[in-house]
Amino acid sequence: MKQSLYDKTYELENKYWWYLSRRYIFDKVLTRFFSSKNDVQDKKILDFGCGTGGVIPMLSKHGQVLGLDVEPRALDFCRSKGFNNVALMNDYYDTGQPDSSADLVSLFDVLEHFEDDRRALKEINRVLRVGGYTLISVPAFKSLWSDLDEVAHHFRRYTKKELSEKLNEAGFEPVKSSYLFFFLFPLVVIHKLFGKSKTKKENAEFRVTEFPSLINKILVWPSRLEAFLLRFASLPFGSTLMILAKKVK
Repeated sequence: MKQSLYDKTYELENKYWWYLSRRYIFDKVLTRFFSSKNDVQDKKILDFGCGTGGVIPMLSKHGQVLGLDVEPRALDFCRSKGFNNVALMNDYYDTGQPDSSADLVSLFDVLEHFEDDRRALKEINRVLRVGGYTLISVPAFKSLWSDLDEVAHHFRRYTKKELSEKLNEAGFEPVKSSYLFFFLFPLVVIHKLFGKSKTKKENAEFRVTEFPSLINKILVWPSRLEAFLLRFASLPFGSTLMILAKKVK
């Protein structure tokens, strides 16, 4: 992964609407399906591909978190924030953690970076106890492929059907699945259709469209509504796919 991706993530993860919105929704999903106030200290959470540590404080509300990444630079960013509960993975497909040792494994926009995503899901299954959960978010719909996917070294974007089938193959049963950023989806489509970069791929750098502070705050609010709606239904489309799945074998 390009170093510029880590640098930009570190800069934006606590202020940019997309990062803030994801965390809010994931927090609500975990509160509903995974954790209770009485057993937080007993839960072990592995954040697979923790990056610069932006989700570690949120995950810490639900259990004892260990951030894992293959990039030493990512872990340096985590430690610069005071997060010392991080560890270097042995390689892309080996977390270095014991069998059946975790209650939850999170992968937030990580799985698409694995060339062999089935192998990555097998590693998640290995480290989870039976009855444990994995919470995964990935970019949705191949039709939304853009320069950003290229620069971020994505191998694919997913549909709910595709990821659910791969989870089933790996020994998981989906518990809650939904597309996210439903209300902003028309804007995403318009941007994909008319905002394509002319920058040559080999010279491209990771970048996002940044907005004035007020607009950035306004863009966070739809996620509050989506989190509420997810209590009753799943959203039919969006730019991100989220699945919470339980290890059954």
